[in-house]
Amino acid sequence: MYSIEQRDEQLVGTTAAIRYHCYFDRAAEHLLRVRMEVDTNGTEDVLRLVLPSWAPGSYKIRDFVAHVGNLGVRDERGRQLDVEWGAKNVVCVRPNGARTLTVEYVFYANERTVRTMHITRWRAFLFPVNCLFYVEGRMHEIHHVLLYYDRDKWQTLTTALSPVCTTNEAVVLGALNYDILADSPTEIGNHQVRRFDAWGARHEVALIAPLPLDADWLAEQCKTIVLTEGAVFGGVPYDRYVFFVYAGANLSGGLEHARCSVNMCDVAALTDPVKSKSLLALLCHEYFHVWNVKRIRPRSYGPFDYTREVYSPMLWLAEGFTSYYDDLFAYRAGFYTQEEYLDLLAREHLGKLLHVPGRHAMSVRQSSYLAWVKLYAQSPDGQNRFPSYYLKGGVLALLLDLAIIAETEGQCRLDDVVRLLWHHYNQRPSEGVSEEEVLSAIEQVSSARVREQFWQWLDSTDDPDIAAAFAPFGIEWSVRPAERTSAIEPLPRFVGVQVKSDAGRLWVASVEEGSPASRAGIATDDEIIAVGGVRVSTVDEFERAVRTMNQPVTVTASCDGKLYEAVLDVPVSHQYFLRFRPVLSDSEHRRAQRWLERSVVG
Repeated sequence: MYSIEQRDEQLVGTTAAIRYHCYFDRAAEHLLRVRMEVDTNGTEDVLRLVLPSWAPGSYKIRDFVAHVGNLGVRDERGRQLDVEWGAKNVVCVRPNGARTLTVEYVFYANERTVRTMHITRWRAFLFPVNCLFYVEGRMHEIHHVLLYYDRDKWQTLTTALSPVCTTNEAVVLGALNYDILADSPTEIGNHQVRRFDAWGARHEVALIAPLPLDADWLAEQCKTIVLTEGAVFGGVPYDRYVFFVYAGANLSGGLEHARCSVNMCDVAALTDPVKSKSLLALLCHEYFHVWNVKRIRPRSYGPFDYTREVYSPMLWLAEGFTSYYDDLFAYRAGFYTQEEYLDLLAREHLGKLLHVPGRHAMSVRQSSYLAWVKLYAQSPDGQNRFPSYYLKGGVLALLLDLAIIAETEGQCRLDDVVRLLWHHYNQRPSEGVSEEEVLSAIEQVSSARVREQFWQWLDSTDDPDIAAAFAPFGIEWSVRPAERTSAIEPLPRFVGVQVKSDAGRLWVASVEEGSPASRAGIATDDEIIAVGGVRVSTVDEFERAVRTMNQPVTVTASCDGKLYEAVLDVPVSHQYFLRFRPVLSDSEHRRAQRWLERSVVG
């Protein structure tokens, strides 16, 4: 039966018939050496070893086997066994009566993202779903990982796996099954670690950075996040949890796991109080996945088929709800003021969605199905054809929360829906939830009318009525031209184009359909040479020229090596606002207070 739950105490002193010996002696070459041992009963005709093709939570086929090399198989006597590839990621072995198979290979780990492994002379990030084969039909067994590395050189190990024992040669870690193993990253090096207890569980904060940063501050914020989010559910569903935080140049993103999260950010997110808020919201997002998606999950998201795409129309739940809650929890935790939170919703959620032409091309349910080719492999034209289930799903979750509060006069809210779904998980942890069960939970805490409205939003390409959703709270939604921030600062202009600079040349990265740039005939991959006759070669030069020159402005560009001119009529950019009316009725005040309360009311 599918399970992702594990407590450290369950693995202490265990034995395993499937063992992975991992050697880091070639770390400077970005290589991991793996010796996989599989005990057999001596009667199997064929063993099929399978390497996953994707990492749960990151919906794109990545073919990790591309980084595997020098694979060979021996029996316990050291005899080489024949290997036949059954598929690009499937190794078929005939044991011929062998009692233990030894599979040896190297894995090249040099891609620094939250979903891929990166090993250097200084440290190692081990992500089992990337590099460790499973034995088909034996995923339910205990698996051990033995780590061999110089413990004088790398003095710190942080892992979501559970400790089994430590020998003179290796540190032995374990998982109750392959799904838990696959979902449990490990970092080895000399990083900072801070610990705290909350909700009866142990928490670790691992800060991996090229220079000393304030790990104590980070741990304090993580504890606030744990206390804030755990309050919704009255506790946490694990005995130990790890926040992995990687800080460095050009790092971003996060990936959730049942007992940890992997988060990446720029160093400035840990030194600049303003920029730190985006990191804190990211931590809120990935931590909420402890409940939503790892446990409250679409039915097809566990048990996983690691070899192919797994489809669901419900990423609006898995990522959309989480995208609404990340900033909401950041607000509840005190990272944002009320004014900052409302401005963030207006600008980065509602306003941003209005600049995605693809929201009229397909519904958020349809976009969930196409995540594999439309989000993680998005083309420069993607925003014109595809609405992100993160962005639109988060907006719909916001509107659903408002609708439930308004319908029940503050007696219930989206938290109550999530708690019902959490109860469902605890009753049937091996099963996910269906759309019907989510809709039923919405109806149970509010009404059939709210359920029907939400379903219409999910399945429609029409824009929801934002102003009407906020009206019961005494909040006005407005869209109006930007105003000057100072007498000398030019007005911001809306061009509808993203540009990028490369080696002193300026290129069009994407164009918003229906925008001034689109109407002028400017297209992706064109080179921008001049604006108003003035040479531009950087993003700042382009934006400054558009802002300061008289309108309309002539752009000189190149396509396929031939020059052309485009006339841009660039209007003043719009700004988006959520503001309380000067005077609120008693009912409007109560609803607004319920929505924006800091503490969670059960």
